[in-house]
Amino acid sequence: MHLSTLITSGVLLMAPLALSCRGNYSGIPKPADFNKLESQYRTNILTTLGTDGCTDKTIRIRKSWDDIDAATRQDYIRAVKCLASKPALTDKSLASGIVNRLDDFTYIHINQTNTIHISGSFLSWHRIFMWRIENALRDECGYKGTIPYWDQARFSQDPLKSQVFSNTSFGGDGEYLPNDHGPYNITIPGLVANLTVTRPAGTGGGCVKEGPFANFSVSLGPTDRPFVDPNNKFGYDANPRCLSRNLNVASARDYMTWENAVGIVGAADIATFYWNLENNWHQKSHQFLGRDGVDLFTSPNDPIFYLLHSQIDRLWALWQGQALEERTFAVYGNRTFFGIPLDSAPNVPPSNATVDDLMDFGHRYRPRIKDGMPMTYAGRCYMYE
Repeated sequence: MHLSTLITSGVLLMAPLALSCRGNYSGIPKPADFNKLESQYRTNILTTLGTDGCTDKTIRIRKSWDDIDAATRQDYIRAVKCLASKPALTDKSLASGIVNRLDDFTYIHINQTNTIHISGSFLSWHRIFMWRIENALRDECGYKGTIPYWDQARFSQDPLKSQVFSNTSFGGDGEYLPNDHGPYNITIPGLVANLTVTRPAGTGGGCVKEGPFANFSVSLGPTDRPFVDPNNKFGYDANPRCLSRNLNVASARDYMTWENAVGIVGAADIATFYWNLENNWHQKSHQFLGRDGVDLFTSPNDPIFYLLHSQIDRLWALWQGQALEERTFAVYGNRTFFGIPLDSAPNVPPSNATVDDLMDFGHRYRPRIKDGMPMTYAGRCYMYE
């Protein structure tokens, strides 16, 4: 099976929650339609405060990386590097390449990839995943903020103008490798079908050379390979190397636009929302980063992954927030990647996910899909600016 891309087949706004006045807003202005969707989300999400201990005084506010101040940006990067300096908690017998706390998160993402992508658990699993690493940054490394989001639409026509890619943030492209910048055909491991995916050519391919993550070391993966290595199928073995990128500007310019953002959040039903999000945003965001950032299994190796998925979660939150009663627990999709059986369970037929399905985060933590759907209860308390 071959795919040319991954997818072809009445509460007052209380003073502590006042949104910042962004007089220094940069990039392409938000269209009126998106502002309207955001306003409806905020109005509705505030009505849920007071549930399960989430109040106007305890709620966390996630903001665009381009709207937080320089000191907060630097503290976030410090906290990420702090996690990278702490020893892993995962048993190395599960994956010999695990080195540090960031690898703990990459490992469980690898371990669950074929059930948490193009599946009914995708949104819920990643929402819990993001909350868990946000808490790790705060509890283990003293970070006081939240995980900001990568505000792609503001800079879709010139993505490197975003502060995300500045040399004081995450740096830009990888070193240009004339003979190794794509396109690439890769085979996804762990499925009964040989699913081949094409990664487009980029403008780098090598190590990130500028900014705080220049020469940043990663260990797990890659799994983006033209063949499945039976001795190291999921990239669990140690493979120390530099963080690399291979930026593909067309993925931002042609897809991550305000027009598509309005189409995603304004979708009338969960199926339309899901496929608009996957085809026009999630896949293209990873594709833009290339190399470590596009690897289906080990993409958390690139620290931008967490800003990327904060934005994915934001778009879902905004969609849910248009009609919370009808949409909070809306679920769509199979239980595995495209419904393809896993090679570890080849005879299990495709079936649709339900909100009562269990998800796995390791360390005996197995919440249900429904546990990861609310934003202001069920153990979480946050919203987006």
